[in-house]
Amino acid sequence: MTQENTVWSLLEKVIPHTPRLLLFGIPGTGKSYQASNLSVKKEQQVYTTTLTHDSTAAELMGHYVPTDTGSFEWIDGLGIRAWREGARLVINEIDHAGADVMTFLHALLDDPQFAKFTLPNKDKETVRPADGFQAIATMNGVPTDLGDALRDRFPVTMKVDTVHPDALNVLPKNIRAVYNDFEHDAFSIRRWSAFANLMNSGLSKEDSVRAVFPNESSMILEALALQDHDNE
Repeated sequence: MTQENTVWSLLEKVIPHTPRLLLFGIPGTGKSYQASNLSVKKEQQVYTTTLTHDSTAAELMGHYVPTDTGSFEWIDGLGIRAWREGARLVINEIDHAGADVMTFLHALLDDPQFAKFTLPNKDKETVRPADGFQAIATMNGVPTDLGDALRDRFPVTMKVDTVHPDALNVLPKNIRAVYNDFEHDAFSIRRWSAFANLMNSGLSKEDSVRAVFPNESSMILEALALQDHDNE
């Protein structure tokens, strides 16, 4: 598949034109990195959060914090801050959202023309997303793992099943060639980068591969040996 026909080239075309986008697929392909960096508008702020089952709505919505004077001050969460500024909000592992976060996400990710939310601060301030607000969510599962209401918030969904070319280009040529010989759903680019970094730090090829790929070390060493032989 040529670069012009990859999911990444399509994503680059789509991102500037959709306020909400869901990227899903196997881990280690660069979804989170590209969600935070690809086609960001000039001077647009990017806020990133990674959800866990312990995440709370307050992290996205906001909450009161004590001040030095003994009073309390309202602090916007990342979601409301992104709304106010027309920023890009990247929500990683969105399928890990608990019920508390899920309820707030329904409001945060509503259609921009209808979205509004009344904050639980003393002023009961009602806020709306500013022009330019964009939400990009990532997950390693599939969209059907999300509840119907949350899944419906993402009319544009894209399956990412290949590593971004920029991530591959940082690998040494022989390791890059071996990577392409293996099933990508078995080995994330993070593991291949860690393997290359161990060797660059002076660790032997054998020790490096055993540390990162203990169950596949013999296959990878054999493939590397073939690459080295072909390059002689």
